[in-house]
Amino acid sequence: MLLATPPRVHDCAFRPLPSPPPPRYRSRVHTSIAVAFATCLVFTACGAPPAPAPAPVSEAAKFEALRLRNFSMPQPNLLATGQPTEEQFAQLAKLGVLHVVCLRLADEVGTGWEEPKAKELGVHFVRLPVDGQKGLTVDNAQKLAQELAAANGGTTLVCCGSSNRVGALLAMKAFHVDKQSAADALALGKAAGLKSLEPQVVDKLK
Repeated sequence: MLLATPPRVHDCAFRPLPSPPPPRYRSRVHTSIAVAFATCLVFTACGAPPAPAPAPVSEAAKFEALRLRNFSMPQPNLLATGQPTEEQFAQLAKLGVLHVVCLRLADEVGTGWEEPKAKELGVHFVRLPVDGQKGLTVDNAQKLAQELAAANGGTTLVCCGSSNRVGALLAMKAFHVDKQSAADALALGKAAGLKSLEPQVVDKLK
């Protein structure tokens, strides 16, 4: 009796799996992958949007950095401060403040040096003495208006001992020269440093 011949299995079923590449070949493969990955990173970085530029420094921030006494900028191109030092005076000139109006009397403590310093720096300096409440006149307000207009849009510093007189005279100017309302004029004065002279200013805004 003849036995049935078992079915022949295809030869590929018994082929061994390919052996792993030699170590040297594997090293080359890994190196190629690393290079490709690095190249991808480079192109990705190059295609990324540029970092945003730093925000420009505001006009007021440039002057705030000088630490001027009671500094404020109540209007564009107008600085209101207390008494600056000689160093601050020179730094202001470097920042383009070439027009200064000082409301202090020449014999007050800490002032009187500005005239020769201004001449040295090429700064137009005007002393407009405001002797406390007595100096809060319409005439002085008009003189201040003339000096501010003479700056032709350039930045002007108006200073006194603490900026109290600056705010007071600016309020007077706003009301009597610029014809603003009493409320708006007083608000401008406060923004410019008006404090202890407020009651006297209120009486004059009528």
